[in-house]
Amino acid sequence: MPSISGLFVGLTTLDVVQLVDRMPAPDEKIRGLDDMLAAGGPATNAAVAFAREAATTTLVTRVPDGPAWDLIRGDLATCGVSVRRAATQPGRRVTVASIMVTRATGDRAVISTGDRSHVDTPPPDDDLGEIDVRDYDVVLIDGHEADLARTVVERAREAGVPVVLDGGSWKPATPDLLPHVDAAVVSSAFAPDGVAAPAAVLDFLLEAGPRFAAVTRGGSSVLYKTRQGAGEVRPPSVDVVDTLGAGDFFHGGFAAHVARHGLTEVTLVDALAHGARVAASSIGSFGTRAWLGQRP
Repeated sequence: MPSISGLFVGLTTLDVVQLVDRMPAPDEKIRGLDDMLAAGGPATNAAVAFAREAATTTLVTRVPDGPAWDLIRGDLATCGVSVRRAATQPGRRVTVASIMVTRATGDRAVISTGDRSHVDTPPPDDDLGEIDVRDYDVVLIDGHEADLARTVVERAREAGVPVVLDGGSWKPATPDLLPHVDAAVVSSAFAPDGVAAPAAVLDFLLEAGPRFAAVTRGGSSVLYKTRQGAGEVRPPSVDVVDTLGAGDFFHGGFAAHVARHGLTEVTLVDALAHGARVAASSIGSFGTRAWLGQRP
């Protein structure tokens, strides 16, 4: 396969994951069946899936120094992801996600902290001058670290590099980013200004700037719409062990197909199908890393 490269901008977390038979009751201790510690976050996991396809992968994010950064850096290096850290606000701490996965269903419960620096002033100006967007075949943003994302997507638009939005949820900066996005692939939880029905969300996205829009719906079909037509892509049927990160990995697979084949009316459906296959591969084992050894 031809060599491809991708630039990812967004959130990085430290994921602490436990596999359990059931959720604990109040004031109860239960024994975990398995556990893992890894870097997480939408753009971060998408970058991991992208790198799995023998792709050159760069992640732009914010993680402060400390033991957590050492863990995150080591994990991503093992996955083949190069990290470019931007400056952080004073006092910022790593975003930690505590996750319990139920063995019988693969469903997960997530508790996640946000930026807890409580500093009103913005971080120092970030010098992204060393990053030449023209070196990449695709750019993916997740709506987090919006100031970094805005700089990158503006450069990508000027350079003609396709931009993909991983829209897990509506964020304050989303309206500012959408005009610079080529393909917005959002989850069923993405509800702009109270718009929740998938058909209405697709229309909203196309009116906001992207040429292509899609809504993922877990194990159900992916709905998509372009300015020429609409349709759906059905994901493969698989036995579910753990759904954690599946949406992120979908986006990484989608971005890899776009990087390799471009983004057109014709390639969109194949890119969505490839993303669905990648996501399906990820949910057959516990955690967000065991599946990476499988053949893409």
